[in-house]
Amino acid sequence: MRRLACLSLVVLASAPAHAGVEDTFGLGPRAMALGGSYAARPGDFAAAYYNPAGLARGGSQGEHGGFFELSAAHLFAAPRLYVTRSDGSELETPGEPTTTGVLVGSRFSLGQPFDLDGLNMGLSVYVPEHLFRWSIRPDDDVQWALLTDRTQVVTANASVGLRLAPWLSVGAGLRVMFDVETLTRGRVTDVAYDPETGKVRTHTVLGTDARVFGRVAPLAGVLVTPRDDLRLGLTYRHESYVDDWGDTRITDVPILRHMGYTHRFAHYFEPTQVTAAVSADLTPTLDVSADLTFSRWSRALSTNHNAQFSPVWGDTWTPAVGARWAAHRALGVLGGYRFQKSPLGNYGGPSNLLDTDRHALSMGLESALEGWLTPGFDAKLNLAVEHVLLVERSETKDYRRFESDAALADNPGYPSYVYGGRLLAISLGVEARF
Repeated sequence: MRRLACLSLVVLASAPAHAGVEDTFGLGPRAMALGGSYAARPGDFAAAYYNPAGLARGGSQGEHGGFFELSAAHLFAAPRLYVTRSDGSELETPGEPTTTGVLVGSRFSLGQPFDLDGLNMGLSVYVPEHLFRWSIRPDDDVQWALLTDRTQVVTANASVGLRLAPWLSVGAGLRVMFDVETLTRGRVTDVAYDPETGKVRTHTVLGTDARVFGRVAPLAGVLVTPRDDLRLGLTYRHESYVDDWGDTRITDVPILRHMGYTHRFAHYFEPTQVTAAVSADLTPTLDVSADLTFSRWSRALSTNHNAQFSPVWGDTWTPAVGARWAAHRALGVLGGYRFQKSPLGNYGGPSNLLDTDRHALSMGLESALEGWLTPGFDAKLNLAVEHVLLVERSETKDYRRFESDAALADNPGYPSYVYGGRLLAISLGVEARF
């Protein structure tokens, strides 16, 4: 039994989620441990996203012949977030789920059948615990905008890198996302009137037909290696926009006869990004890297296409640094830091989308199993831990941005609140070369 008035709410909850595990935590434990500073670090499958040119490393020691690398990792992350009213009471928000997922990646020689060295391909697929987990809410609901659902759907990257010269590699690829067409059909089968409450209850039969579509966004990169101990990278990733669309039709509705509407939601937006990066080997046992990423968030859309209670989006710059120290021939210690400026501001308006600046501090270990086990077994074990501090932020409602005093007083965030928190993530993986 369902109330007819709830039908629209049922459908509104049927839109896909956000994505973006690559920028939230990192593509694999090694990238996570280095703070995401990876656009000038060639040589593994993660380059398929951070810089496709890195799939074909430069320098005097080029890769010859065929090879195949396979990586697998497990990711777990848990948020600890808070939103507190001005009187000190806790403000309820939708639950912030933990992130659990498996990442599989590969890098292999694509040019071997053509006797062409330096043509390689990289693939990655991230599969969360729940293949599709989502929620759609009005922008004035108090909710975390760029957390929760962003790591709850399947994402994939596929790229090709080509070494044109020992000092120059280029690459291009695609980032694959998914959107859904949802068609809902219903029929009212029975109507009951309660004279005591004056409410009308209905029995309805609902049916939903959903189809998943792949949506791709291009990316490209260049890697310059003027010396064996110095690498310069440049990456372009195009805007990723995925939506959910469809229509709902309910028949045999009392008085109205038929009821229906169409819907469209912006359930995922990742901005156009340009990353400039450098990495260098300072000593035989120590290498460092630094990335600077420009993100064009000013084109972003909220879930409801910013049609109501519009937030304010702004472009951001994200610096990231990483370092690796070879403490032993079979053990490396990694560390990284990333500062992510929040692209989202509300400035006292009706919207209650929450987001803050983030300090991400990470560290990790990588162990060459060949050094501990059977010689010739070319495999590594990787472990990374990341702590993300969400800088506390406050929001005070500005009456000038509301249509009336009643609208101001009815806003869930009135009169003010503060919010912040932290994220803790851990990733464990293994990679082997054949």
